[in-house]
Amino acid sequence: MDSRIEELVEKFWNAESSLDEEQELKQLVQQAPESAELSELKQLFAHHDEAAQKQLDDSFDEEILAIIQEEKEEVKVVSFSDYFRKYSAIAAAVLVTIISSVFFYQQQNAPTSTDTFETPEEAYAELKKQLLMVSVFMNKGNNTMSEFGALGDATDELGAIGNMSSAESGLQMLGGMSVN
Repeated sequence: MDSRIEELVEKFWNAESSLDEEQELKQLVQQAPESAELSELKQLFAHHDEAAQKQLDDSFDEEILAIIQEEKEEVKVVSFSDYFRKYSAIAAAVLVTIISSVFFYQQQNAPTSTDTFETPEEAYAELKKQLLMVSVFMNKGNNTMSEFGALGDATDELGAIGNMSSAESGLQMLGGMSVN
């Protein structure tokens, strides 16, 4: 293989060759004697030439249009209302199942009352103790409320202090009347 062919083959396989160089390589390979190194390139160029010669006939367009037409006929239109009816029933069933499960779970975990006292006397003593404690707190609240009632009395006393100003004006009149 001569050096020009080797140079062009290296450029070709590295994708660095121009179109003119590829044409030159093609001609040189076809004219070169048969060798194992160049047989691969000869087959490649022969395949390219064969693929370039192929052309589509007029029936190709008709076949493609017929396939497209068949696909158009098979298209099914799905309306939103059909979709909604179908899946709303499923969603309602799932929702009912979830709500039922929650209520069942709550019912199973409901607190139950248990007897905490051995005898009725113990229960009565505990009740008296609790009622006494409530009574103490209620009495504290009543005392606080009565203190607020005392504030109402304080407002009456403040009104009496307001009357002292009128008494002061009377005293001034008396002071002007004094005889020396």
